[in-house]
Amino acid sequence: MKKYHKLIKDIHLHTGLFISPFIIIFSVSALVLNHSFVDWQEDWQKWSFSVNNKVDKTIAFDIPTTDKSEIDYAKDILKQINISGEITNVFKDSIGMYIPVTKPGYRISIKADLTSGIAYVHSERTNIWKKLVWLHKMPGPHNANIRGNWIYTKFWSSLVDFSVICLFFSSITGITLWYYLKNERTVGLIALLIGFISITSLIIGITI
Repeated sequence: MKKYHKLIKDIHLHTGLFISPFIIIFSVSALVLNHSFVDWQEDWQKWSFSVNNKVDKTIAFDIPTTDKSEIDYAKDILKQINISGEITNVFKDSIGMYIPVTKPGYRISIKADLTSGIAYVHSERTNIWKKLVWLHKMPGPHNANIRGNWIYTKFWSSLVDFSVICLFFSSITGITLWYYLKNERTVGLIALLIGFISITSLIIGITI
């Protein structure tokens, strides 16, 4: 096993360096969420339809054909009015469609009039904390049928998956290196036990 020591050490070092920016983002955003630095439970419905109260601009579009799914219908409209982002939901009836869109730094509410072909748009800037929260929560488990509909959300999702895999390898290689560093075994064992006790207590607490 000793002949693989350098390889294991390199894997541990470089995967750790790669995932460090992601760990920083998720750690800071977890603190933001946990300590209510931002009102992440604000009235989502009120924001989705905020264009009813304030319109920043109006843009004409060609009404899409009706042979599309709601998400493709909404994406067609967004493409025409040159707005990009993750569509969080779609509210459609015979005369109109509401399309709430989010991306880091912005949240946009669009009301598309399907009789006149006019889109009413209201956009809001978000602060650095809400940008971090967006990265933490996206694409998330909500609205499984439409989530990840923006190319950059898909890319971010793939990066997160890859970083989790790297974190797994970093953990395994870290434990392996610790095992072979005899002078660190006692301190490492204590740290490992504290970690196991903490996660076990949490699991027991949420399952009782």
